[in-house]
Amino acid sequence: MIAVIAGTPTDTQMGVDLLQKYGKAAKGYFVSKTPQEQSLLQVVYPEKLEHLARQVMTTAKEQGAEVLYVYCNSLAAAVDLKKLAKELSMLLITPLMVYEKMGAHYQALGVIAANNQSTHGIERAIQTENPSVHVIGTGMLKLVDAVEEGAAPDEIILRYQLSSLLHFYKNAGCEAVILGCTHFSYFYDALREISSLPVIDPGYEMMRMLP
Repeated sequence: MIAVIAGTPTDTQMGVDLLQKYGKAAKGYFVSKTPQEQSLLQVVYPEKLEHLARQVMTTAKEQGAEVLYVYCNSLAAAVDLKKLAKELSMLLITPLMVYEKMGAHYQALGVIAANNQSTHGIERAIQTENPSVHVIGTGMLKLVDAVEEGAAPDEIILRYQLSSLLHFYKNAGCEAVILGCTHFSYFYDALREISSLPVIDPGYEMMRMLP
């Protein structure tokens, strides 16, 4: 069984749905109730967040999970999950593992994330592979709120002027745009339709890492 670990019930369920769509047995575990709570834990109370992550990971193992599929960029950026997975002797897959490979393929990348803690973690992961990659990050928790509220993808793109943001990234020399929050899979298709740059959703790339 695969344990989907994420920030809120919403992105946790999105991760479970994605895996089950492709025939994988998965169960979800979340560490906070709202995006605001999750962001506060990441930025202000990282030690408390690590404690919560250890708790849910331990519970997942006790319930039969063999793989930890971390469907949350900001959680992966804020906590040393590799250390926790090693303690529990479990296979770990996170979005940061996808980003580490990006450095081999791009020289300039735009990142749209939930907060700037997450953009920092993504930049660090990318530059682990290639320190010369130029990363331009945007942290916008309101996008997460809109997804949680169930706003239509086209409405989210219009409300927060994401087409202008994509245009900015292109003018700045970016070769692709990373959706640095798993909530953003919700409007991936709609964003890709209006983007002249490739849009990268880490969730699908993570699936390729599953045994």
